[in-house]
Order: sequence, then structure tokens, then C-alpha cells
Amino acid sequence: MSPEEWTQSDDFVLELISPIDPLSRGFAGLEPLLDVIESLDEALRPDTMHFMRGRRTLQYSRQMLRKRFQDTHGIDTVNILFGRSRPPEIILDLMGRTSEEEVTCSFHLVVKPFSFVCEPSRANHHAEHFVSLVRALASCMPLFHGVAHSRTDFWLSSDPRAKNPLAAPRVQEAFWLNVYGPQMVEELGRERVLSTPCAHIEELPHGAVLMLTRPTPVDFASEEARLAQARALVHLRPELSLDSTLAALRQRSLEFTPVPIHFDPDVADILLKKIHFEGVAGGMRKHVEHFNQYHPPPVSEWIPASQAPAPDVDNVPAAIEQYDGLYAEQLMALFHEKVPEVMDVSQEALPLLDWHLWNSRWGKDITHEQREILVPALGGWLGRYLVNWLGGRWVPRRKLEEAAVIVGDKAWLPFLRARHALNGLDAPLDYSCTQFFRAAQRSAHPQAH
Repeated sequence: MSPEEWTQSDDFVLELISPIDPLSRGFAGLEPLLDVIESLDEALRPDTMHFMRGRRTLQYSRQMLRKRFQDTHGIDTVNILFGRSRPPEIILDLMGRTSEEEVTCSFHLVVKPFSFVCEPSRANHHAEHFVSLVRALASCMPLFHGVAHSRTDFWLSSDPRAKNPLAAPRVQEAFWLNVYGPQMVEELGRERVLSTPCAHIEELPHGAVLMLTRPTPVDFASEEARLAQARALVHLRPELSLDSTLAALRQRSLEFTPVPIHFDPDVADILLKKIHFEGVAGGMRKHVEHFNQYHPPPVSEWIPASQAPAPDVDNVPAAIEQYDGLYAEQLMALFHEKVPEVMDVSQEALPLLDWHLWNSRWGKDITHEQREILVPALGGWLGRYLVNWLGGRWVPRRKLEEAAVIVGDKAWLPFLRARHALNGLDAPLDYSCTQFFRAAQRSAHPQAH
């Protein structure tokens, strides 16, 4: 797996916090912030908006926003989400809060994926643009804290705001872009702050200071960037050791270094979904090392075709229609929104459904009644694959777990497999539809494998 594929779930994040709430002054207080938002680079400019108390996403226009903003009168927390209908994905969360407990305004910009800011021909342009954005916002309102960095690396850091956005900001780490408000600057010593070894430093309006550890955020996990981050942090906090600070940063960088993947081919598609879902911040490296050792139990839900009992139902065609039609369609009705691929009966749908069942804890968190509905639906849908793709033939039985699909010299038991797949937290992985189908496929066409 390439470094780009390894970190594909990473985002770029920029967050700025002010000790005042311009939105409390009504739309007049919001307009300067809208000027900044509308001045964003065309590739980053949002074109949709959504009020957190609203019900739907609207196309962005200042006129429409003015109209909707009137509805927030008297509300102590105003939260507006701006988005983008074209790549890259943008989430811009503007929140103002004025209450007896707190007065604050936060500007939270997420760019998905992080690789967007790393385009070789545009990396410097993007970095300069983000710095200009900070300057523009600092001219609209005083800032007491800010950071711009890889969101994953920020989450992995020891910064208290990574785990608790409401935590008081303190100099716990040095990131690509750092904004220290006047109170933080005075506590550290303005002279010390302004003499920090870094790629760029400047004073902002209202007493804040902006600092860049590197010219761009692109190489945040490189040796050069980690050394720059460590030197800046140790300068600001001389009680820290450069060696131990750098060692901790190097250890964190290992999370961004791909490790070889050797997943069991029968369930590799499911496991790849898992590691990309968790991402680097979710322990991707640890998951890969664990899954490299994982092998599902051999498929046991089959008997020799010669031993398969004959049908014992009153109406064989009607039973087959129930399996292949009613039950399979129940499965589609249950999951067509979460896993749209189940509708087209493609082979790609198998690992996608397995992943959804596993990740959504269907094997553990459903009631007995729900399981008794889902087992027939999943078994009928799975049996349809053996019929449609492998030329199988249904052998109906009154007891569903005995109903089989004959493929070659084996009788496969899809309803029994479905029951096993829904009988525990990791059962959808250990007894996946994907592995079951591939085992039947190998048996039917051994020369192709």
C-alpha cells in the first residue's frame, strides 16, 4: 500500500477561536466573516449552507443566509455549516456562542482529503492562502488560539483540545500553523515567542502571534518537520527535553508509515474496509499487524451432494420462490440505503454487506426477533448468489438450516451460514458471506484457482 493510500482518510484542519462573538451583533457582525469566506480560493469556496437547527441543506447565497439568520434571534448558540458540492469536500463550521458561561466564536475548516493541500504544483499556494485566511479573520476579531495541521496527527497528539474541544488551549505541541493569543503570548513571554526558531512568525492584530514550523503542511510527519516542531516547542517550553520531545514525535510519525498487508484473500476486501474506516488515528498500523495473522475458520456449512436430504416441503417451486424472491428481497429492503450494492447482486456487494454487518454490530446488538427475521433474509440472498453465479440448484427443506444449494458435488447451506454470521460481535467476519461464496466458487471451478 502506498503512503497516499495509507493516509487516504486524513484531512487538513484549520481552527481559530475568538473570545468574542461577532454573531451576537446580528447579521452585521456576521458579514465581515462572510467576506472572508467568500474570498476563499475558488477550489475551496463553499456553495452550500446548513443551520444546525434547520432541517435541510441550502444553496449558499448571502441573501438567503440573511433571511435564515433572522430566525436565530435570541438563541445563545448559532451554528452554521458551510459545505461544497464539488471536490474537494469542504466542511466549514462557524459557531458563535454568547451566554452567561461563555462568549466565544470558532471557525473550523476541514478539507477532505489532506492530499488536496499536498498537490506539488499548488502546495505553496495553498499554504499562503491559509495564512492569508488567518490574517483576514484576525482583522475581523481577536484570536486567542488557532491551529492548522493534519487532523489525524492532531488527534494523535497530546494537545488537550484533540480529545476535548472545550479544553483550555495551552502550548502542549507545535503544529504546522499555530496562533497564540495575547494571553498565551504574555504567559510565554512575547520576546521568547517572537524569537522562536521556525519557518515564519508574525504578529497579528490584537496581540496574537502566528507561527509556521514549516513552509507548508505537506511534510508534517517527516524528520525535518518533526525536528522543527520539537525545536519550536522546546524553545517555548524550555523545561522540556529536545531528545524526548523529538522521540515522541518520531514515534507518532511511524503511524503514517505503511506496513505490508498480507490479509487472507477470502476476507481481504472486508479487512481493507475496516482499516480505512479506522484510519491512522484509529490504530491502522496495529490493525494491519493483527489482521495479517487472522484467518477465518474454514467454511463448514456444506455436505456432500450425495448426502443432501431430498426436499420435504409440500410445494418445491413455491419454497424456492420464497427463498430466492421474498427472503432475498427482504434483505435488499433492509440494507439498500446503507449498502446500495445489494440491489444489483454483484459480487462486490458481498464484502460490502459483510463489512456493514460487522461494523454495525449486527451480530451482537440485535434482538432475538430481529435475528429471526434477518437470518432467512440473509440466507435467501446468499443462496441466490450460488444459483445465479455458480449455476446452483435449490433443495428446499422445512427446516431452513437444512435447505441447500447444490453446486457440483457439494450441497451448500446458506441459511445455516447466515445464522452463524449473526451469532456474535465478530461473527459477520468469521462467517462472512464473502468467504462462503468464494469457497463454493473454488469448489465449482477448481481449475480457475
